[in-house]
Amino acid sequence: GGVCWRHGANAKLCSKEGCTNQRNRGVVCMKHSGAKPKLCSSEGCANGARAGGVCWRHGANAKLCSKEGCTNQRNRGVVCMKHSGAKPKLCSSEGCANGARAGGVCWRH
Repeated sequence: GGVCWRHGANAKLCSKEGCTNQRNRGVVCMKHSGAKPKLCSSEGCANGARAGGVCWRHGANAKLCSKEGCTNQRNRGVVCMKHSGAKPKLCSSEGCANGARAGGVCWRH
């Protein structure tokens, strides 16, 4: 558990000879199925579309802040970071101003 197929997970691979991509529903991968991935409908965006024809950056499955007129995504509760009054925790590594993740440090540290 916790590893990708290249590192030992039991993923089902494309049936085309020499292809190491994961298969998509059928027996072949997206590349060999002939299907073209749907792209985000937002102008100039080349990300794959999710719900509503847009990618996650442009609002797919996004729950917005409940404050009137705010278009930020909400964070855990019903309001965004700006309206919650909470200050983001910063990385504890000296001189780093990135937001902290697990263990009190950013993804770089």
